[in-house]
Amino acid sequence: MSKKLKLILCLTLMLFTLTGCKDKEVGILFNAEPITKDNVLHASKTFEAGKRIYYLFYSHPEIKSQFIRVQVFKAGDTVAKGGYSIRWTGDYRIMKQNHYYYYNYFVLHEPGRYVMQIFSIDNLSIPLAWDYFYVR
Repeated sequence: MSKKLKLILCLTLMLFTLTGCKDKEVGILFNAEPITKDNVLHASKTFEAGKRIYYLFYSHPEIKSQFIRVQVFKAGDTVAKGGYSIRWTGDYRIMKQNHYYYYNYFVLHEPGRYVMQIFSIDNLSIPLAWDYFYVR
């Protein structure tokens, strides 16, 4: 075999062994308007205080739990308990026809940095997904 062919073969092998494939696609999308198939690619991270914040939690592996817990924390240097305080939380049923996503909205009236976490009700110690956003 020529040196060039060996090099190409070696690089191709390295490409497949060193790069990881994601077997889990989980996330949260935020938007200021109701999320539709037309605006799902126009997610936002900044919102107006007192306005609705729509979110879409999606999961490629099917959500096995019947319920999820959604929590929103406010992050800040002057907030007690390590810089975070819970601002909003809710437990929601995952419907049989929606085992790959959950969609809803909430309203926050105080400007700041926030983090949303979504848990399976069966395991409240490790979030299924989390993401941050800002309210101004």
